[in-house]
Amino acid sequence: MSDGLRFAEKSDIPALCDIWEVCFNDIEDYVRFFYRENFDFVTTSVYAVDGRPASMLHWFDACFVDGDKRRKAKYLYAGGTLPEYRKNGYYGAVIRYVLDYADKNGYALFGKPANQPLIPYYRTFGFISDACFKLLRVSPGGRIPLKTGPISPEEYNRMRNNAFRSHPHVEWPDRYVRYCFAENEFLGGRTLALEMDGEDHFLMGDPQGKVLRIAETDLSAEQLRRAGGALCELFGTASIEAYMPDFSCGEGEEIVSSVIYNAPLCNTYVNLLLI
Repeated sequence: MSDGLRFAEKSDIPALCDIWEVCFNDIEDYVRFFYRENFDFVTTSVYAVDGRPASMLHWFDACFVDGDKRRKAKYLYAGGTLPEYRKNGYYGAVIRYVLDYADKNGYALFGKPANQPLIPYYRTFGFISDACFKLLRVSPGGRIPLKTGPISPEEYNRMRNNAFRSHPHVEWPDRYVRYCFAENEFLGGRTLALEMDGEDHFLMGDPQGKVLRIAETDLSAEQLRRAGGALCELFGTASIEAYMPDFSCGEGEEIVSSVIYNAPLCNTYVNLLLI
């Protein structure tokens, strides 16, 4: 295979797994699960050396939405370079290729750097910090009755878009939401429909030790507190950490959720796989 910039092929998956495991410290089973579920519908750009990927970046389809305004977008995910090839400009070349593609084809770009110190690096390419999460920590109170049930990815996506329609947000294809469901289940989590205060809601969470991590919900902070005991009992945890939209939650630790490029909106709610 050729060296330099190119798109990944299925035969590159072992090399991509090597980069991923070194850069993100995820277990091999999870990384192989990611490629098994996603390779056919995610674009993966690589910089190859001696025919083998040394640097990589994945792009998922998405859309920025604000009322009637829509801008097609690409979510940039899991980018990195093998340690022995760093400081050669390979990852920068991959990013510049994506920027050029976005400029020529009218795409907005967004992503969540693996850690906060990387944000200045992305700024050098023209990305700016955008929306924030509020990390809300909840100790369980009383165990109020809570009616829960299964929900399909398609229904979840419909409810999600409706819940956040009054604020700039990212809409995801159903195929991507199906992956998020599968990933959450792979991690031991559950995605639920629940009824509270006479209305239907949704919640995606997974237990991490004794803490229930809620990646996304349309429950308010006040509702989460009231439902905390029942949710902890349901998931077998002792407390909750919930990633809440900053536009609807005025409390909790603020965490930058995304950096954006060429985006027509600001403070755009993203969530799901960005935790």
